[in-house]
Amino acid sequence: MMGDDADETERELRAAGAMPDAGLDIAHLALLLAARDRPEISPASYRAHLDELVAAARDALRDAPAMMPASIAAGALAGVMAGMFRYLGDTETYDDPRNANLAHVIDRRKGLPVTLGILYLHVASKLGLELAGLNFPGHFVLRLRCADEALVIDPFNGGQALSAADLLALLRSVEGPQARLTPEACEAVGTRDILLRLENNILGRAIRANDFGRAREVVTRMIWLAPQRAGLRFELGRLEVHAGHMGAAADAFATCIDLASGLGEVRIAGMAEEALRRLKTKLN
Repeated sequence: MMGDDADETERELRAAGAMPDAGLDIAHLALLLAARDRPEISPASYRAHLDELVAAARDALRDAPAMMPASIAAGALAGVMAGMFRYLGDTETYDDPRNANLAHVIDRRKGLPVTLGILYLHVASKLGLELAGLNFPGHFVLRLRCADEALVIDPFNGGQALSAADLLALLRSVEGPQARLTPEACEAVGTRDILLRLENNILGRAIRANDFGRAREVVTRMIWLAPQRAGLRFELGRLEVHAGHMGAAADAFATCIDLASGLGEVRIAGMAEEALRRLKTKLN
């Protein structure tokens, strides 16, 4: 990414970090994150495609979509996203890093559940549909509310509607046969948490590949988006230690302690205090 473009992207992501969740544009921010890894792209062309998705969905949902039965609205939305535009989950190369980059997903018409979910959420927000991402472990799903009805849909599997039994089976495929469906798994999460979940996919892959420089880049931009998250500062501190940046690591752990203490996050504050103590022992 050219210097000026990179600086502007950083400014926008930092500005988003200071905004309330309700003011965040999920697709725009996901494209900014994508552009950090694809400096050659023209974001304007991707925004034009997003407008195309919205226009097609508006045509398919002409008559007051928010007042439709959820099953009808969900079917029409899936017909546009998975039918007309062929957005489906990448079942063959799931771990391909391109699946976590929204620009690549738009190019390839396939991706991770969370990346595809961001497209569904963008379209729904422009049409006034009440669609929310859920705190479901391992596989991102969406809940659509219309009139007095709610429906959970799976963007990875063509916008398929999921019953409670489907959700339990999906959970057990991730967490094992003893897993139980809890209210927490079905709680709505905000835009910031969805973007962090997207980036966490990239972070996890970088760490598994022992690419700690890459991991540090990803955690840094996660912090731009969520500067008050103590756990991200702790992760940054660990990565700075690995890079040999002991002063930066100490700063990250100290910031983690301040943030965690202010939020009453005793466990993470204790972990950071211990990490900082060990770090200072090495430095003395």
